[in-house]
Amino acid sequence: MRPSAAFALLLVVSAAGAVAPEKPAELSAATLLGASVTGPNWTVKEAVHSDGFVRLYAVETPYGAFQVNGQRRMRERLTELEALHKLEQMSSTEVFAEALGEAGLAPIRFGRDLILDPVETTGNLFSGIANMFDRTVSEVENSGASRDDFVESVAGVKKAMRALAFELNVDPYTDFTPLRDGLADVARVMAAGDLSVTAAISAIPGGAGVAVSATQTASALAVPIRDKSSAEIAEIVTKKLKPLGVAGDVIEVFVENRAYSPADTYAIAVALETLSASNSEAFVRRAANADSADVAKFNRYRAELSAKHSATLGTLKEFYVVSEFALSRNEKGALVAVFPFDDLAWTESAAKRLSGISQELATRGETQAPVLATTGKVSRAAAAELKRRGWKIVALN
Repeated sequence: MRPSAAFALLLVVSAAGAVAPEKPAELSAATLLGASVTGPNWTVKEAVHSDGFVRLYAVETPYGAFQVNGQRRMRERLTELEALHKLEQMSSTEVFAEALGEAGLAPIRFGRDLILDPVETTGNLFSGIANMFDRTVSEVENSGASRDDFVESVAGVKKAMRALAFELNVDPYTDFTPLRDGLADVARVMAAGDLSVTAAISAIPGGAGVAVSATQTASALAVPIRDKSSAEIAEIVTKKLKPLGVAGDVIEVFVENRAYSPADTYAIAVALETLSASNSEAFVRRAANADSADVAKFNRYRAELSAKHSATLGTLKEFYVVSEFALSRNEKGALVAVFPFDDLAWTESAAKRLSGISQELATRGETQAPVLATTGKVSRAAAAELKRRGWKIVALN
């Protein structure tokens, strides 16, 4: 099919009127986070930078200084820091001290090694998401990763760790090293000292209010993570993805990719099952290639947003690969790019990738305007350039 005249004209106009890349604006942590800019064990630096896709937060804690990439990731990290504070409070109670003595274990030193994941080091100007948009990979690479190697292969410890994480509303397989170590250490004492989660939490002053309120959906997702091992979660994910036409080898690489926690793979599987779009393998195959927690979380948010807003976006019926991204096609045939950006600026990476997608759509003969559906703010320059290339912009919440 020949490209439509409208799209061909847009490409000519775009090529003739290319603009210089813009520099993302600096933002205020106090404006974005309010009172949460400080807490019992954290301080967020006031200057918040952006790589043109997501916000880059710098955080100071007793466990070291690190960077959080993305608004939703920042909210989740604050919940994790609060949970870590609760674990420290728990470890100081008389009940815990007795369990520690019975277990014959040394007192816990939170953040004892101050070891942070490389992606969390401060001063990075680009997130994994920006890097992904700058260069994409289509082939699945086998990671061969094991899921539970960070905690002893003792059923009681794993069970206590998952139950404790559930009560604190955090992921037991979090990529945040201080919390992951803290959960494992506290769970070890609880299992060896025969201390229940209820007793441990009740001993904290105000312990009954430890659990952070969660939405019904989040609670429903958290229960299997509490009740199942990582291997059992992988099996559930496999059973959800296979009926969607995802090949077994692709699923295997996906669930073994350590950029994802079991909670992430489960959430993606649930979202895709809800969406029930054809060619779901296209999404999973590319998601399986995530090389950082940033990209893994971005893929999770994409899947969840697509399922949540499918009706609003014209009922998403199929995944369709364009420029190595698995976009969605709605019931009317329009292509929809669901991208959970914080703030989209017309940077060099954004211009390169989004212009590439536009040109590929035109050469394939697409006759309907593509849709960019995003949760973030689109800069004036980015909005103008996207519209010049024939895009419609839809704001999601």
